[in-house]
Amino acid sequence: MRIFILFFLMSGSIFAQGNFGINVGLNDDNFGSIKNIKTKIDDYDLDLKNSTGFQLGVYTEIDLITFYIRPELNLIFSKSKNGTAFSSNNDTSVLTQSINIAEHSYKSTDLQVPIIFGYKVLGPISLFGGPTFKYNLSSSSNFDLEEIKDQYSLSLLLGTRVKVRSLSVGLRYERGLNNNELLIINANGVNLDNANVDTTTNKLSLNISYDIPYNLFKKKD
Repeated sequence: MRIFILFFLMSGSIFAQGNFGINVGLNDDNFGSIKNIKTKIDDYDLDLKNSTGFQLGVYTEIDLITFYIRPELNLIFSKSKNGTAFSSNNDTSVLTQSINIAEHSYKSTDLQVPIIFGYKVLGPISLFGGPTFKYNLSSSSNFDLEEIKDQYSLSLLLGTRVKVRSLSVGLRYERGLNNNELLIINANGVNLDNANVDTTTNKLSLNISYDIPYNLFKKKD
């Protein structure tokens, strides 16, 4: 993590044809869902899925004419509310089936370091992708979950953007490369035997960025 932060801070002084900037984004994530329940009722409509969040951060963008490199440092705030319906027994008969409902709320704060490589396709439109390194700063749940063993995670980020002068709007998709699941120790008294909470990143983001040229900070002769 220190290597990427150092690269982020030093790149501005190494490359003259670049920009420093700020970015904000809205996220639609798919995490916090309850997994591995043998008696789950898949067609039971709970209408509880709501995984949202936002991010803010800074970046430096190194312009290489047709290509660009863009390291970022972002703070991400996410929250999720998911529900699962399951039977308390293995009897499939509707008359004897007892339905239980478990609702899970999960919040997390993460530090994210994407290293983005972009290609300018046509005019203001470009495509980009790259690895994303994330560190979990804090998390909370209405369930008792096992402790996070590895707070670092690696994701792949893909996207496209439209940039006009200093302002750009981009759409991103990020998917975790390592599946992360936390064992549910206690679900507020609801019996969830060997169930897990999926915390793998599976996120769609809408981002707005604003460039600040490096030479703006240079002293005039």
